[in-house]
Amino acid sequence: MKPLKLFNMASKMVKSSKLRSWITILGIVIGIASVIAIISAGDYLSTSVSSQLDDMVSDEITLTASASPGSDDDDDPELTKMDVLILNGISDIEYVDVRVSTKNEISFAGGHETATITGVDPAVWSQMTDEELYAGRLLQASDSNAVVISYYTATEAFDREIGINQVISIGNKQFKVVGILEEDETQGFGRMGGMSSNTVYMPYEAVYTLELDEDASYSIQEKEEGVYDEIIFTLYEDVNQTTALENIEEKLMMSRHVNENTIDFSLRTPNSPEGPEEIISMLTTFLSAIAGISLIVGVTGISNTMFTTVLEKTREIGIMKAIGAKNKDIMLLFVFNSAIIGLVGGILGLILGTIISQIIVWFIASSMDSSYEFVLSISSVVIAIGSSLAAGIIAGIIPAYNASKLKPVDALRSE
Repeated sequence: MKPLKLFNMASKMVKSSKLRSWITILGIVIGIASVIAIISAGDYLSTSVSSQLDDMVSDEITLTASASPGSDDDDDPELTKMDVLILNGISDIEYVDVRVSTKNEISFAGGHETATITGVDPAVWSQMTDEELYAGRLLQASDSNAVVISYYTATEAFDREIGINQVISIGNKQFKVVGILEEDETQGFGRMGGMSSNTVYMPYEAVYTLELDEDASYSIQEKEEGVYDEIIFTLYEDVNQTTALENIEEKLMMSRHVNENTIDFSLRTPNSPEGPEEIISMLTTFLSAIAGISLIVGVTGISNTMFTTVLEKTREIGIMKAIGAKNKDIMLLFVFNSAIIGLVGGILGLILGTIISQIIVWFIASSMDSSYEFVLSISSVVIAIGSSLAAGIIAGIIPAYNASKLKPVDALRSE
């Protein structure tokens, strides 16, 4: 018997018992819809969390000087203009900035506060920093006696608030405030005040000219001109970071005349935290497994329906065999029957699961202040259709086998 004819006969068997077929299909629909909704919502949540974590992590790479373990060299390694020149000559690097840090006393309106002073290259700092402005502007290449201060320094460090274009004294020099940074609410310790949140950014060359605060309780070394505490750089977006860092390390080792045993510098790259993504992935897998239980219930329902159908169609099976139908034809007929139930359940479950998942995604997007995106992966569609079809075929094999083994005489005698 031709497969198309068997398929049409199987379709008529499904239609002849509509109520029982729809109840069976409903079990598959619930199972597939649950799996699709959980997988899609989990994918969106994982992507959103990953995106927000990436936004929180800087793409800056930090070069610091550090003596190699076991080194007997009395001189501490330094970062100099030569290192900056080497980095600026590497095509993979987009921006290079320097850091010269110290501490000093700020004076304003009769008040005095100790602050962390960070010298940066004003020509590139504004293009590399992730700092947001509360007022004013960032440093520019032409600035020399200008500073950008933290929100705490401007609003809470002194009795009077410091405004844009007002002058403050740092050490022995006066600087004009050209910018105030946005309050950083992620730094809980910094919001408590004190030197950690009392921060000033200025051109690095100005840091060398500051006199040390002799009355300060802290100890800090005088800055040697042309020596940097750190060099910060970023790579172009399309650059492979691993390959680029290997090339950068090799060129720095050549210019600094060191080898792997005497290396006197280190490169620190930002690491994106992967913990939350792994937890979401595990949770999605766990919930999908639970949802899969309802799919197993649906498979059981198909088997039950097929056994009942075989009992109801026993006499018809005997007639078909009497007029020439083979065991293979009877078996394929019932396998097609169960496969149709599974496939219809899978398609309807896919549609229902997609609707539910989009509602969940919309709620997640609203709660996380992120943009809504339609989420439905091709793998989810393949899983939905494939598993429902497989479930239907597997559930129908044993009833179909039993039906194919019926003897025509016994089948015709049944009531």
